[in-house]
Amino acid sequence: MTGGSDPKTGAGLVESRELDVGLFHRDFWRRRPVVWRGCGDAFLSPALDWSDVDALERRLAQEPQGRADVHRREDGQVLFVNQAQHVLPELADACKALAGLFGWEHCTADLSVTRGGGAGIGCHFDHSDNFVVQQRGSKHWRVGLPEHTSKERQRKRMLETKGFVPAGRLPGAPFEVELMPGDVLYLPVFAPHEGTQGTEAASPREGGSVSVSFSYNAESALNRYLRPLLRRLSEEEAWWEPLPHGGPDPDRLEAALVRALRAVSRESAGGQPCA
Repeated sequence: MTGGSDPKTGAGLVESRELDVGLFHRDFWRRRPVVWRGCGDAFLSPALDWSDVDALERRLAQEPQGRADVHRREDGQVLFVNQAQHVLPELADACKALAGLFGWEHCTADLSVTRGGGAGIGCHFDHSDNFVVQQRGSKHWRVGLPEHTSKERQRKRMLETKGFVPAGRLPGAPFEVELMPGDVLYLPVFAPHEGTQGTEAASPREGGSVSVSFSYNAESALNRYLRPLLRRLSEEEAWWEPLPHGGPDPDRLEAALVRALRAVSRESAGGQPCA
């Protein structure tokens, strides 16, 4: 373990050489980061090589990108592909396998490539749980905890408030860790984090790094229930009838709202993600 510690407990970043999904959900899921050393094969096997990256870049230059969102820095040192499972079949297969392993409804993958000292994308936080799998070279990470992002900023991120920039704010002594090929870093939802070029040289590209982030996007009750709840309420007489002259009966409205919410909750119960 390297670097900072939890300012509340003084405990450092936990590292393990075994992926235990049950233990992960019990002790780490949406609570604190963890590193699995050498467990990358459990997420993606075989690992991507520089030749895979070169072939992808040639293909992206010639073909439509589809649902993938590709960002390149002008000097060619940084390539970031959001929704990379749409352009790399091996990532699509890995997403399906991971969704089954962790009990998710969906999974996406991002590809991050830096060459010759290319910088990262800066400190930020996400409304997803991320698993960074180092493929080639190394990457240095500084990470906080979910509570280091204020509730108001969490709310704006979940609601995807227009104009909101999810810049991260690391604590004074963040966790710090360097990922080598085959290592995996779990970043909990809302935890601020920043990844920069590692110190280890990669062959054949000195100082280059290739990593894949597998993500499970968090979902709010508003997102899950609001539209079906509105449909249910439109069937409740207390909610669709003309309002009486003296105003609605609050108890009648509340009773209808509870019935509708319970109905929607029951319908969705079979598809709930792990909590």
